[in-house]
Amino acid sequence: MLRIGNIQIKQPYVMAPIAGYTDSPFRRMVTGSGAGLVYTELISADALVHKNKKTLMLMKYSPEEKPVTVQLLGKNAGILAEAAGMAMDAGADIVDLNLGCPAHNVVSNGAGAALLKKPELVREIAAAMRKALAIPFTIKARTGWDEDSKNILQIVDIANEQGVDAIAIHLRTRAMGFKKGIDMQSLIEAVRRSKVPVIGNGDITAPQDAKHMMAASGCAGVMVGRGALGAPWIFGMIIDYMQDRGFVLPSLPSIRETVLNHLHFMVEFYGETKGVKLFRKHLVHYSRGGPASPLLHARHSSDFRAKAVIIDKLEPLIKLINGYFDYLMEVDRV
Repeated sequence: MLRIGNIQIKQPYVMAPIAGYTDSPFRRMVTGSGAGLVYTELISADALVHKNKKTLMLMKYSPEEKPVTVQLLGKNAGILAEAAGMAMDAGADIVDLNLGCPAHNVVSNGAGAALLKKPELVREIAAAMRKALAIPFTIKARTGWDEDSKNILQIVDIANEQGVDAIAIHLRTRAMGFKKGIDMQSLIEAVRRSKVPVIGNGDITAPQDAKHMMAASGCAGVMVGRGALGAPWIFGMIIDYMQDRGFVLPSLPSIRETVLNHLHFMVEFYGETKGVKLFRKHLVHYSRGGPASPLLHARHSSDFRAKAVIIDKLEPLIKLINGYFDYLMEVDRV
């Protein structure tokens, strides 16, 4: 069990924030599978303070998702503190400061991973946000800006000094982006150094990855990112594997049910046309499969995706999905 401040997290397996993906419907999918904690998409503190309608929408959640972490992005201590207070007032269970986003438009503005180059500013921001919050406060960071300037241990020290309740570490530098390969040694050293829980993040695409990271580093939990796209059931698989029950890939009927449930959540949250359009990117991931999905080599998938990405109504998309899975199940029986 993972404890962050005064919040007990039933399962120490966390869904990472992913811009454009970890909205309320997706968070419902992963919490239903067993994720112990979820994050909103990146939320601009500046936009939140100015009460931008799209930004306020990013903080909407359903009771099934809790506990929910609101992740804030920015570089101004005063604005981040004000935004943190707004997130708390809106019902956030935890507020997180992003020190890891590698996107050019973010770092060129001095936010995200660019803050790693200014540890004194990180200290100022952390102090202001901690003062503004009466709920747990966390940080998510990368190991450093590049290989020559890894400073995650300095960030861990600052977090501990300023009363941060947990630290999640993406085990790549900003320069690495999302290239294959993670820095396990940095996680091991951070766990030894930190007085608060450390959560490891990076290359968790199968239950074995989660078990290896926790065993090798002693980290308090693991964070799954892209490995959950198209495979929200990965959290249930991790839970089973960590409890020595082994794990099985979901069946085709089970995946069909998951896909259709996700689609209905999207339509319920956004309305039909917008919900269907936004769901299409998820459908691409579902049909491509991955290490946690039996659809990795599914036949007929490229044709299915080509048809799916031009549909903008619910019933035609349901019909296409059912036809696709009927085909896969027939092939599977041959």
